[in-house]
Amino acid sequence: MTRKINIGLIGLGYWGFNYFRVLMQLSNVSLKYVCDENQDRLKNLAKYAKVLKLVKNPDEVISDEKLDAVAIVTPASTHYQLVKMALKSKKHVIVEKPFTMSYAQSIELSKLSEKYGKILMVGHIYCFNPAVQYIKQLIRNNELGTIYYGLGLRLGLGPIRSDADCVWDLATHDISMLDYIFGRIPRYVSAHALAFIQKERKIYDYASIQLIYDDFRFSVSASWYAPEKIRTWYLIGSNKMLKFDDLNKSNPLTIYSESVTVSNNNSMQHRYIPKEGDITLPYISQEEPLLLELQHFVNAISSGEKVVSNAQQGARVVKVLEAITKSINNSGQFVEINSNDNEQ
Repeated sequence: MTRKINIGLIGLGYWGFNYFRVLMQLSNVSLKYVCDENQDRLKNLAKYAKVLKLVKNPDEVISDEKLDAVAIVTPASTHYQLVKMALKSKKHVIVEKPFTMSYAQSIELSKLSEKYGKILMVGHIYCFNPAVQYIKQLIRNNELGTIYYGLGLRLGLGPIRSDADCVWDLATHDISMLDYIFGRIPRYVSAHALAFIQKERKIYDYASIQLIYDDFRFSVSASWYAPEKIRTWYLIGSNKMLKFDDLNKSNPLTIYSESVTVSNNNSMQHRYIPKEGDITLPYISQEEPLLLELQHFVNAISSGEKVVSNAQQGARVVKVLEAITKSINNSGQFVEINSNDNEQ
C-alpha cells in the first residue's frame, strides 16, 4: 500500500478553500494543517479540528518535519518568502500563480528546489484542463494548419486584487496556456493598460496585450472590471479554426473546418473565397482540472516524475509578465524577450 503524502495548506481564501476541498478527496493525501491569518475563515473548518490542525502562523506548518509538502495559496506578494522557507525546510511545494513577482525571484527558487531535490510546481491550472490538453494535441498533429493568430478574452467583475494587477492575476493564465501548448515564449510583447479603482497605485483593471511570436500573434484582453464573465479563446489556422469557451462545461471546444481559398481565373486578379466546412464538437472529459493538478503533484512526490507546470515554466511566465509591465510603463512600446532563457 502506498504511503499517504502529508500536506499542509497555507491560505484559505476562495481558491484556497477549493484546494482544501480537493485535498480532502484524494485518497493518497493526508491533510495535516490548514493555515490562514483570518481566524473567521478557520472557524468555518472547526468541525475538522479533530483530524487536522487549524493555525494562523505559516511557520508552524513549514517547520513540521513530518510534512512532505505544502500548498501555498496566498496573495502573490507572499509567494517568494513562503516558498523559500518551505524549500529550505525540505518540503515539496505547489504554489498558486503567479509564481513570484519577479523573474529573478523565480530563478532563485527554481535553483533552490534543485539544490534540495524537491518538487516545485506552479498552479497553472489550465495545463491540466482536458480541453487545453486536446488543443495541444491538435497543434502537435498540425490539425489547424499554419497558425495565423489567436485571441483571448478573460473578463469579469472581480475579484479585485490589491497586490497584483489584472495582468499578473488574469493574463497569467493565457501566457501559461500558450507556453504549455506551443512550448515557447513570445519574441516581443506590447501592451496598454488602464487603472480605474486603484489608479494612484497603478494597479491596472484592464489590459490589452499583444504577444508576438516568430510565426503568429496572440492578443489578450484582460479585465476584472467588466459586466460579464468571459473565458474564451480563438485560434485561427490555415486549415481550421477553433473556439475554446471555458465556461461551457458541456462543449468547451468548437472546431470549424473553414478557411479561405484563393481562386485564380487566369487574370491578374485573385478571388478570395470563404470555404465553408463542418463544425465539430469533440468529446472533452469533464474531470476537474484542480483535481487533476493536485493528483499530478502528489503522484510526482511518490514517483519522482517531473511535473508539467514546473518552476522553469513558472519562471518563463513571470519573464513574459515582467516584459508586459515594462511595455505598459513605456506607453506600449515593443519589448523584446531574450530567448536565451536561463530557466530552460
